[in-house]
Amino acid sequence: MPKNILAKRKKQNEESWLDKGHDFMTVRDAIAPSYIEENLEYIKLGENYVRTLVVVDFPNKRKGNWLTKLYRFKENISISYHLEPTSPEKMIDSLNRSIMDLQTRLQGRNALTPQREIETKQEMESSTELLTKIQSGTTSKVFLVHMYLHLQAESLQQLDRITNRLQAILSRAGLKGYTPKFEMLKAFYSVLPTTDNTLPQWTFRTMDSEALSSLFPFDESEIFHPTGVIKGKNKTTESLIVVDQYGLLDSHSEFVVGRTGKGKTFYMLKDMMRYWMQGVQVFSIDPERQFSKVIKRLGGQVIYLSVMSNTIINPMEIRFLADRTDLNRDDDEEVDIHLLYQKIQRLKIFFRLIKKDITPLENALIERYLLKTYEENSPSMKLDTDFSRFTATDYPTLEDFYNKIDLKEHPELKEFKEILWMYVHGSNKRLFNGHTNVNLNGDMICFDLKNLEEEGDSKQAAMYNVLSFLWDEITQREGLKRLYVDEAHVLCDSQNPRAMKFLYQIYKRIRKYKGGATVATQQIADYLSAIEGNRNYGEAIIANSTCQMIMGLSSLDLDDIKQHRVLDLSEQEGTILLKAKRGEGIYVVDTDRVHIQVDHTPEEMEIIDPENYQLLYGNGKAV
Repeated sequence: MPKNILAKRKKQNEESWLDKGHDFMTVRDAIAPSYIEENLEYIKLGENYVRTLVVVDFPNKRKGNWLTKLYRFKENISISYHLEPTSPEKMIDSLNRSIMDLQTRLQGRNALTPQREIETKQEMESSTELLTKIQSGTTSKVFLVHMYLHLQAESLQQLDRITNRLQAILSRAGLKGYTPKFEMLKAFYSVLPTTDNTLPQWTFRTMDSEALSSLFPFDESEIFHPTGVIKGKNKTTESLIVVDQYGLLDSHSEFVVGRTGKGKTFYMLKDMMRYWMQGVQVFSIDPERQFSKVIKRLGGQVIYLSVMSNTIINPMEIRFLADRTDLNRDDDEEVDIHLLYQKIQRLKIFFRLIKKDITPLENALIERYLLKTYEENSPSMKLDTDFSRFTATDYPTLEDFYNKIDLKEHPELKEFKEILWMYVHGSNKRLFNGHTNVNLNGDMICFDLKNLEEEGDSKQAAMYNVLSFLWDEITQREGLKRLYVDEAHVLCDSQNPRAMKFLYQIYKRIRKYKGGATVATQQIADYLSAIEGNRNYGEAIIANSTCQMIMGLSSLDLDDIKQHRVLDLSEQEGTILLKAKRGEGIYVVDTDRVHIQVDHTPEEMEIIDPENYQLLYGNGKAV
């Protein structure tokens, strides 16, 4: 049967069913509790007990964030305001009558108690001040403000305890809360999202726009973008922290720091998963095998690099790139250079990682022999070469470069060539010498460098080589991407800061290719050691991080942060970080800063930490 006939048939069936007069459930029916029982001072609402208080008195003077404690009241409470604009003319008449009544009260024959006299004078002062503002035109908008406080609990005893605690907070703020006996349902209706103000006679206060603004909690720092990735919970307000790094922020990158055991790895893995679930391609460099198992569970690609593996990334390979920027300039200008020169610059950084004390003469001779290696290669590669037509096996290898170095002609390179021998014929040959045999064919890719842990002379060079390779991959791919670099301090070297500079340039430029980067470290002192002239590249990465996740730190870490004047932590934030439990810290977006608790779903915990999942959720248990 044709599709259009099926559609017509379906529509006819629906219409005939509707014609029979079937009842529909309204939205109110759907959200209504199973039953409502009104009592003198509370309502039984299904299985819960609720009470709505009306605020019948406000302080005449309000200072700063005077309602902070109320907004931070950590119970099941809803605060509702009803605002009614009123005309200045009506308000002037009302204020005139009110001031005259107050004057009569003060001048009356019956003496007032000292407390009552003070309250009356304050009320008259407040009314006179508002009248002056209206008449002088200082304020043109006046409102009648009605305030309701709705509490909910699982038992009547709990409801009473919460009410008593709330009343104490209200009293300290100068507010008076009252339980409207015999009017519980009407009070309840006033806090529903129906805009019905059913007890206006119980609670109202006249306020101008300035006084009205003091009711709203602008003192709280919240980070809640309309879309994005959930980073955790605000420990102060219990609100979610949602960040749209790709849609709303100028920089898509993030800096993460925290001591071992404070949850840095868990946070990054959870972040990877949430971005990946949104279609973002994820690339990671994992020096300590913190990510690999989780990446595998998710069906991602894990590439293990070691001196015993047959996995090779040829440092000499030139990939045809979208990005031809000179990332080695001393300034931050974006200047394109030829791909061959770009590769030679990267190789000179690589060689300085394997021989720390390369002299200017050695550097110049290395460049000469590199050019010779490419030119005499088959196929020959020069400045006018089109590299888009080459495959991985067309490029020279480190062994080709090694063989070109003529010690008879340039004995100055004897020491360099001896060190290079280890990477061509020695213990590191399987890591660097040969044609690239890595195919990146997924949308979640991890390079595992754990097996290089004991090979101090090669780990730094391998990490830089992988970073260079991944950057070329990122600039070629379409769609949103994210690069995670854990233990970034491995790249930091006071003798060769150019490796860290390369990471900084990637960090700065990745946004151009619809990407973002997350750089993490647990050793802040080492991370801040890559200095060239007046430029500290670790500091530069932090300064270019719109987002910062700062987890638990030691007192020595805080001293290093203060010494280098990075992260700009307050004394209170420093105390939080010293005492931070696992998963806690300070989260920063631009100028907004919040106390964060990293969140997780049961499914995320099961993938990231199966053992902890069993403790938390095994046998039907919940957190």
